[in-house]
Amino acid sequence: MSCGVQCQKAVLIALNVLLSLIGVTLIALSVYEMNSVSSGSFEHIAIVAQIFVGSFVVLSSFLGCFAAVRLSLSLIWSYVSCILILIGLQVYIIVAAHVTDYVERARDDFVALWEYQRRNTERIAILEQKYSCCGQSGPQDYILQGVGFPLSCYGHRERVQSQLFNTGCLEAVEAHATDNVITGLITKWLLFALELGALGAATHLGITVRNKLRREHF
Repeated sequence: MSCGVQCQKAVLIALNVLLSLIGVTLIALSVYEMNSVSSGSFEHIAIVAQIFVGSFVVLSSFLGCFAAVRLSLSLIWSYVSCILILIGLQVYIIVAAHVTDYVERARDDFVALWEYQRRNTERIAILEQKYSCCGQSGPQDYILQGVGFPLSCYGHRERVQSQLFNTGCLEAVEAHATDNVITGLITKWLLFALELGALGAATHLGITVRNKLRREHF
């Protein structure tokens, strides 16, 4: 077996290992975020989509590694087909990410949550602890309602004045959404670049293996 084929195998396997790691990380972060979002919200739908994409990336990566190790022409072209589907999905996701105002969506979701505060007490408490915030605009929201500050408004849930969160959750949610947009775009473009690299490596390996089989046949 030529050194060229061995090098192509190594490159394809390395790219798929990177893709699988990103896919697993994407799934893990999405599952973690799932615990603090409202079911049916825009963020919830986006997280479910991330889990689907991450799972597809991991499964495709396993197929790519297996195809490279076996040097099976049918497996290589099957992997190329999967990567083409992934690239199509990734292009759609990147375009959607650039035209969607995630900060505004996150703001609207929280405002809707706060509008029915009594019904969503547990969900709001989770957000207050997660983002170290209190109320919609700040602790004064609870003062205006004539109620005491919930334990979720305190650090470590200790009812001590020095531990009281002063930031409103609306501001905290917007800041978190802004950070997520930046991180998400970097991850999406990195994944897209790796998918293009994997597509090129797999296509080149497939052509090399096909030509090798033809030479052996003749």
